[in-house]
Amino acid sequence: MDATFGEILAVLKKYWTDKDGTSGPDVARKVISLITEDLPEFRSETTYKTFFKDGPSSRATSKILNNLAGVNKFADYIEENISEDGRSNLAKDLKKLTGVPMDRGTVGRECYNLLIDSLKAGNHLKNNKNKKSPLKKSEEKKIDVRSGIHQYISYVRDKEEIEVDGVYFKVSAHLMNDESEVVRTLPYCHALFEAYSEKGDQNITAENIENSEYKSHFERQKRWFNEAAWYERSLRDTVVDFDDQYDLLKQDVYEGIEPVYHDEDFGTDGIKRLKKVHQQVVILQLDRSNLKNIDNILGNDTKKGLCHVLVNDGKIKSWVKVDYDEVI
Repeated sequence: MDATFGEILAVLKKYWTDKDGTSGPDVARKVISLITEDLPEFRSETTYKTFFKDGPSSRATSKILNNLAGVNKFADYIEENISEDGRSNLAKDLKKLTGVPMDRGTVGRECYNLLIDSLKAGNHLKNNKNKKSPLKKSEEKKIDVRSGIHQYISYVRDKEEIEVDGVYFKVSAHLMNDESEVVRTLPYCHALFEAYSEKGDQNITAENIENSEYKSHFERQKRWFNEAAWYERSLRDTVVDFDDQYDLLKQDVYEGIEPVYHDEDFGTDGIKRLKKVHQQVVILQLDRSNLKNIDNILGNDTKKGLCHVLVNDGKIKSWVKVDYDEVI
């Protein structure tokens, strides 16, 4: 079975972070550096982005193929930077994609050969002269974010766009803190007011939060919630199967924070419980949903905001009154 350069990279990307922490477009950069000598034209950031966005020209591909560093360098890197289990799973995924027999001992060599063969076959990405113009707004289609469908999917914050293999999809502008009464009636706000009231000597409500000692804390929580709300609104009309993938993401978040949320040591200290939950959520990998394949969009603020979304959804009912029977 033939596989494109991009499809092989997409599989490799899942395991490339095993030890060295490399991710995103840097996977492509590292692959090129390992299978070539240091070609001057591939040293600059601009050249790398052009190569992996627009596809290689015949001249660029020829230079790569004529300057191969050899299979051992690439295979050794796979051996040294991906664990045994990771190499075994990588071999299974590549075999499923290509039909080429391999195991954890041969996966580095076979992956190298597949990458080179795909370049020789010219099926990495279309050359510039054959590349279709970016889709016009009226022609835009939703993004399929499953692994292997695209080589490069990344959110460009300053343009409020998602770039998909050189095609740009406009997304919603970031939300500002909304001071409307409607916002302060949302369940996550009431859960915060309850936590503030339990912690202090004053009953905190939507009417007096602005004059309380918790004003700054509340503003931060709103900002994080708005990041999560923006994330949902921006991707809902852009990503195929968004609702199911978003549910998987929220499920992943809840299961990751659940042990901390249900920690009995916090008692009724909802502020401390929320703080520890936020510390936990930012270190979660959240790999269950295909939304993970969009680089640069799910930041720490959005992860924190998703905890408040879980309150709005009713998955978390209170930061103060926790039902420990749920985990017994």
